[in-house]
Amino acid sequence: MKRFSLIFASLIFLSACNQDDENSIVVPFVGDEYVSLRVGQEAIYQIDSTIYNEFSGRTDSVSLQQREYVARVEIDAENRESFIVEIHIRTADTLPWRIDRVTRRTLTNNRYEVLDNNLITVPLVFPIIIGKRWNTNVLNTNSDKDYEYTAVNEPFSNGDLQYDSTISVLQFEEENLIQQILEREIHASGVGLIYREHKDLETNFSGDIRSGFYSEMRLISFK
Repeated sequence: MKRFSLIFASLIFLSACNQDDENSIVVPFVGDEYVSLRVGQEAIYQIDSTIYNEFSGRTDSVSLQQREYVARVEIDAENRESFIVEIHIRTADTLPWRIDRVTRRTLTNNRYEVLDNNLITVPLVFPIIIGKRWNTNVLNTNSDKDYEYTAVNEPFSNGDLQYDSTISVLQFEEENLIQQILEREIHASGVGLIYREHKDLETNFSGDIRSGFYSEMRLISFK
């Protein structure tokens, strides 16, 4: 009798658990948390570039800092909230910022739109899925350019800053015996863009660099 009571109690418990599972709401992963837009938000990036000059044989290094400040919200022509983001630059952290340009950024249910220098692109689309591809130039007249998610919810070390959940976006990649081209971005949950890499190099058959450039953009401050 005692054994029967234990079995009966176990069945009741399992039945209750199954009902809880059936009634629980499963929230689908969209990925819009990899975009951060709020008035007053400030992100500062360190940009370091190396330029290879084939004619002079020189290798030059150029460094600057870029500040992205979310200034305000406006309603666009489609009656959507758009965030106005001011871009400031300086060539050393001891110098004052000077405004370079103003961008407009809009987050919708299925994509992230950026209007910069009169060109509107789509850096991200939702939901975020590894292997998903899309045309970043779908809203402008430029030639098609496909982006692709190559990593989702991965940790990333960005110098002294550590991120638990990031996504990687491959924007372009081509490599052969005389050329290396790579464009990619990494976005962190709750932060947005934290890293950008752009490489466009010409090499000889032995792999030595003849000309081109390599540039890295790293987030160094976010608030």
